[in-house]
Amino acid sequence: MAYLMLSTPLRVKPHRADTIRDVATLQDASEILIDWPQAKRGPFYQAAREKIESALQNNEGVAQAQEAFTALCDHAGLLVR
Repeated sequence: MAYLMLSTPLRVKPHRADTIRDVATLQDASEILIDWPQAKRGPFYQAAREKIESALQNNEGVAQAQEAFTALCDHAGLLVR
């Protein structure tokens, strides 16, 4: 599987984590979604999950997947600016 790079890496502080994580690839974003708390998996989560998985399978749609993941992290208050 090729590593699909994000156009602009993101910095996030995942739920219940004490460290900041750099997200540079869709694989990084996918790993964060795996650990996303079940109780917080709403429509933003679902949209990001679907777009990331589709991009990873088809090697296209990276920009849309990044946009959805960024929106999710922003909505959840996890983006580090």
